[in-house]
Amino acid sequence: MADEVKIEMSEEQAMAEIEKWAEENDFDLYVKTENGMPVIDETVPKLIKAIRAGRLVLNDDGDFEYTVSEKSPHGYAGTKITFRTPSGAGFMAMDSFKAQETVHKQLAVASASTGMDISWFGKLHAMDYKIAFYIAGFFLAG
Repeated sequence: MADEVKIEMSEEQAMAEIEKWAEENDFDLYVKTENGMPVIDETVPKLIKAIRAGRLVLNDDGDFEYTVSEKSPHGYAGTKITFRTPSGAGFMAMDSFKAQETVHKQLAVASASTGMDISWFGKLHAMDYKIAFYIAGFFLAG
């Protein structure tokens, strides 16, 4: 059964939350096209969708909190994880992976920012896994 999508806020309000988070963390939400024109990063609409559904919220500390959807297995669904800006040690955790292990490197940052083991993310439904992956990507790109 699919999760019921409840709209917690407008798309504009959700975008404002993402922009606030990006500003506080010095992240660029825009990428440049081949012709040099800035366009919104392709992951932002997915974060907006999660915010509008009430699964992703910006807490009082300026960190994103994500509630794992009911699509993930029992024991994972409903779990709340907080994405804090990782320390330098969180980025150094990537060094234990080979250069071609880019997914593992990104999950090492997700692990460092949430305190969850890398293997924990592998048990999530793809939708939940991708949110963690997208947020970790901003930490890496920022």
